[in-house]
Amino acid sequence: MDLSITTGFLVKLLNHFDFSAAGEALEKYLHFLPIFILGAIATLILTPIVGKIALKYDITYKPGVKRKGRDFDNQQKALHEGITPALGGLAITIPVFIAILLFFKIDSFTLPILIALLILMVGSALDDIFNLSARTQFIYQLLAAGIIAFSVINLTNLSIFNIQLDAYTWNFSLFGLQQSLVLPGDILLILWLVACINAFKWTAGSPGIIESNSLVIFLLIFIIGIRFSSIFSTTISILVAGGLSLFLLFALPPQKIMTGSAGKSVYGFLICVLSIITDAKLSTTIILLALPIIDFAYVIIKRYVVHKPKSFKELLKINGPDHFHHQLIKLGLNRMQIVLVEMAITLLLGSFAILTTGAFTYFALVFVIAISIGTIVFINIKASRKQEKEEKEESPESKYSY
Repeated sequence: MDLSITTGFLVKLLNHFDFSAAGEALEKYLHFLPIFILGAIATLILTPIVGKIALKYDITYKPGVKRKGRDFDNQQKALHEGITPALGGLAITIPVFIAILLFFKIDSFTLPILIALLILMVGSALDDIFNLSARTQFIYQLLAAGIIAFSVINLTNLSIFNIQLDAYTWNFSLFGLQQSLVLPGDILLILWLVACINAFKWTAGSPGIIESNSLVIFLLIFIIGIRFSSIFSTTISILVAGGLSLFLLFALPPQKIMTGSAGKSVYGFLICVLSIITDAKLSTTIILLALPIIDFAYVIIKRYVVHKPKSFKELLKINGPDHFHHQLIKLGLNRMQIVLVEMAITLLLGSFAILTTGAFTYFALVFVIAISIGTIVFINIKASRKQEKEEKEESPESKYSY
């Protein structure tokens, strides 16, 4: 082939692209690079400190060991090895708390987020230390969600279904701060925040999963924040992403420190709040958290059908190796492969939150939910069949059967 002809074709092709426009678009993202680096540096400094404190005071995860008369961790459910320091999530959440104080004006918008964040940080850190009951955890999660609901952050509509949720609105002032309660929207917001917190917490059963999934989701929120010019969501999401990118080095198997409740509860909370703030749509959060939410619902329904608990409290006490990552383990994947698989699925499904707008959001939401349900059901069926086959092959009677 004549090289001059090829070169001429490439020149003509490249002339069709406006690289100056691409450069301007890229500049919007690079503008936040210092915040990303700041998050990484803060986590690099705090992680070893938090780890040493956790080891010194025995705030650790010990599979199979009972603490304060209750199971500290379910031996089958926990996939980490040996004694591992907890509280690692504080290396991410403390910089976030300080950043809000330093970077933003403390007003009716930021103060409720700070208070709710502090409640979750303290409550979940105490959970790492004392292994709090499910009821106690639910109470402080509900309190944090209620503070957000009574703030100026409201859920006024489900735009994707054209449903208004502001039949009753109560605006009032408390200690000079503007407060707002929208009904029934804010009741749904409370339930949604608590659901997101717990659904995301349950993904942390294998080293590196919750950190890698969180990294992907916060980066997606950052991109959405840039598109909608949401400076708060953009700043906080890229700060968390910077911290998680560094913390992931400690969290990947073999795990050196665990995020613990100190991080798990806060990640889900921040993802939910930042998603709603960014474009005020519940659909964005659903798409970003599709996999953990569907897995959460699937496990709850499965446990209810199998164990038939007499109360919601009894249902919360049930635990076991029945989450999505446990099924992947049964299929023979190692822990690093599980991280990569879940990270890829989260990136694929979460990308629809960026690629779709307007009416296409509805189709994207339905598609993502369908894919999530299909994937979880398929993997569960495959894992169950494999386990049944292995149990049949290993049974004492099998060697006498013909």
